[in-house]
Amino acid sequence: MKLLMVDDEIFALKGILDSVDWSVLAFEEILTATSYGQAVNLFRQHEIAILICDIEMPMGNGLELVEWVNRNSPDTECIILSCHDEFDIVKQAVSLRCMDYVLKPVDPAELAELLEKAKEKYNHAKEQTLYVDYGKRYMEGLGRQEGAQKEDDGMHRDAVGETVAYIRAHIDEKLSVEELARNVYVSPDHLSRLFKKRYNKTLVDYITDERMTLAAEMLKHSSYSVSMISAKVGYPNYAYFTRQFKKAYGLPPRDYQKEHRE
Repeated sequence: MKLLMVDDEIFALKGILDSVDWSVLAFEEILTATSYGQAVNLFRQHEIAILICDIEMPMGNGLELVEWVNRNSPDTECIILSCHDEFDIVKQAVSLRCMDYVLKPVDPAELAELLEKAKEKYNHAKEQTLYVDYGKRYMEGLGRQEGAQKEDDGMHRDAVGETVAYIRAHIDEKLSVEELARNVYVSPDHLSRLFKKRYNKTLVDYITDERMTLAAEMLKHSSYSVSMISAKVGYPNYAYFTRQFKKAYGLPPRDYQKEHRE
């Protein structure tokens, strides 16, 4: 996770850099800029999670920069710095969805606390985006599969589709073939045959594959611990999750997470 601080006063930037305990906040990289143009260039080169920006700068002020960020990097959390407690500026900052408005001189403890909140908000937004993107890809894939396959019995197509939707909505819960079959009013054997015909895999294998795919996405892109991800994809037994994941991807989940985040 990267932080960008923008202030045309170099000593102001240095003061913040020297006063905050950055080891606790654990940012991947802390970038600095002294102008609107430099900041925009850094946004084009990096994925910036949090922006701390002074109001008064040459060649484009801080509020104009935040407006640009809202258009081009909407997930970025923005914090405005200013020497002036002016209502109109505060009102404009709020209208631009800035997370907070901080007066100079900045209190290091207050800024550290604010940055922790900003990190949480950013992570939450990215995780929500991850789930939405995964859902879109999943449904697009399902649509292509259904379009490519011809079913004579419409009820069968509905049974499979409804089961898939239920699995996606309850991926973190215990799922059994018997329960899934009851939900769509067919026998377990019949539902299993329909899945085998549609996806060329058993229903149990289908559920496992979906869980492993979601786990891999979360390991790469979310801030959750491996044990939390294990629970979120329906494996309360961490050791069993580890075995299943290694079987699917060739690496234990912790090694997979480390490799892909690096």
